[in-house]
Amino acid sequence: MEQFKKRVFKKGAYIYVEGDETVDEIYIVERGIVQLKPSNDRIKRYKEFVRDGEVFGFISSLCQRPRMESTIAKTDSIIIIVSRSRFIDLVQKNPEIALKILKNFAEELRQYDEMMFSLQQGDTDIGSDELKIFDMGSYYFKTQNYPFASYILNRYMALYPAGIEAESASAMIREMEKAGDKGAPVPMKTGIYKVYHDKQIIFCESEPGEELYIIKEGKVKIVKFSNNTEIMLSVLREGDIFGELAIVSDNTRNASAVTWGKTVLLPIRKETLGVVLAKSPNIINKIFMAISQRIWFTHIRLEARVYVKPVTRIYAFLENKLMEDNISLKSSKPVTLNFGIDELLRMSGLTPSSKSKTMNHLLEDSNLVFHIGQTVIENPIALSAKAKFYRSRDHMTGQEGEEEAPPVSRAASPTLEFEQDLGLTEDYPADEIEDITLTPENEPGGKKPVREESDLPIPAPPSDKEFSLPSEEIPFDID
Repeated sequence: MEQFKKRVFKKGAYIYVEGDETVDEIYIVERGIVQLKPSNDRIKRYKEFVRDGEVFGFISSLCQRPRMESTIAKTDSIIIIVSRSRFIDLVQKNPEIALKILKNFAEELRQYDEMMFSLQQGDTDIGSDELKIFDMGSYYFKTQNYPFASYILNRYMALYPAGIEAESASAMIREMEKAGDKGAPVPMKTGIYKVYHDKQIIFCESEPGEELYIIKEGKVKIVKFSNNTEIMLSVLREGDIFGELAIVSDNTRNASAVTWGKTVLLPIRKETLGVVLAKSPNIINKIFMAISQRIWFTHIRLEARVYVKPVTRIYAFLENKLMEDNISLKSSKPVTLNFGIDELLRMSGLTPSSKSKTMNHLLEDSNLVFHIGQTVIENPIALSAKAKFYRSRDHMTGQEGEEEAPPVSRAASPTLEFEQDLGLTEDYPADEIEDITLTPENEPGGKKPVREESDLPIPAPPSDKEFSLPSEEIPFDID
C-alpha cells in the first residue's frame, strides 16, 4: 500500500501560484472544483476548471519548469498529492491512462497552436479540410514548388477522388508531369527509420494522421498555411516528438511538417501506439517529457505574442528561444540561431505594417548580428536584460521600471539518444521493442529557472495553516 498525501483546501485557497519553482508534485482532485488561472487572461488553458477525478499540475512537473498558472480552490476541495516519480510509475503501468492523458495533451497543444495562429493572423482559419488541402496544393503549384505541390495534390486525389476540385487537381498533376516533374520524393527506409532530404514535406495540414515521429537526426519546421502564406510556427530538433496530435485525438493534421536539412525520423504508427506503450513503458515517459516541454514553451511563446509593442515581442521571443535551446541567460558567449531577420519577424507574429520600424530597431542593436538564415546574439545576458526592460514598459503590464531580477540558467531539456537500433521491424512487433535512453544534454549551473512575478490582481497565496486543514498521510492506493 503506497502512502499518498491528502490535503483539504478551503474555498479561495491557493494550491500553487504561477511561476512557482516547486514542481515535484502532481495533484488529483478527489472532491471539489479547482480553477486554473494564468496571469494573462488572453491565454486560455484547455480546461479552466478541474473536477472530481481530474489531474492538474503535471505539465510543469513533468518538464521541471515553473508553474504555468495559479490554481485556486473554487469550492472546499480534497486534493490528492502524488510525487512526480510515483505519478510516472503509475502511468507507465497503466497505458490506458497514458492514452487519456496524451489526448488531453493533444487537445491543449491544438488549442495553443490555434491561439498562436490567431494572434499572428488576426483571425482563425476557416474552411473544410478538403478545400484547405486543395488551396495549399494550388499555391505551391503556382509558385512552382512542384515537390510540395505534387505531394499535396496527390494526397487530395487520394482522399477526395470525387472532390469538388478533383478535376483541377488532376489537371495540375498532369501539367507537372509534362514539365518533367518526378513528383514528391519518397523517404528512404533504413531499418526502422525514415530518411528525408532537405525541404521535404513529411505531412501536410488537414490530412489524416497515421504516424507520430521522433526526430533522431536533423530539424523539422512546423508550418501553417493561410491566405496564400506559409507561416512558421516552430522548429523542432533531435529528440522532439511531433505528429502526435492527430493520432491520439482522431483529428486531421493541424499543421504541416517540413524537413530542415537531412532528417532521420522514427515513425510510430497509430495502430501500434497502444502496443508500444504497453510493451515499452519507458517510452511513455519519453513522450510525456517531450510533449510537456512543447506545451510549456508554447505557453511562454503565447505570453510573448500578447505584448502590445512589436519590439517587446521580438526580445521576449529571442529570450524564450535561448531558454528553449538550453542557453544560460547568464552566459556572455555569442549564440547563433538558425533563422534570419525575416523568419524572426514572422515567428514573432508581426504584421507587415509593424515590420519596417521594428527591423530598423533590431538592425541598430549592436548585440544582434543578422546573416542570411542566421541570427547571432553576441551577449545573452544583455539580451535578457533588454527583454525584461521592454516587458516592464509594455502596455500589457501598465508598469514602469520594474525591478530586474538577475538572469538565471534553465534546466536542460531532455533529448532522446539513439545509441542503438531499437530492433523494431517494419510491422513493429511488440516483443521486439526496446527502450530508448532518455538523458539530459547538459546541466547549466545556477538555480532553477525563475519567471518574472505575475500581475495577478489577487493576494499572495495563503498559508496552509490559515486556509486549509493540516496535511494528513492517508493510505491510498490508486494502482
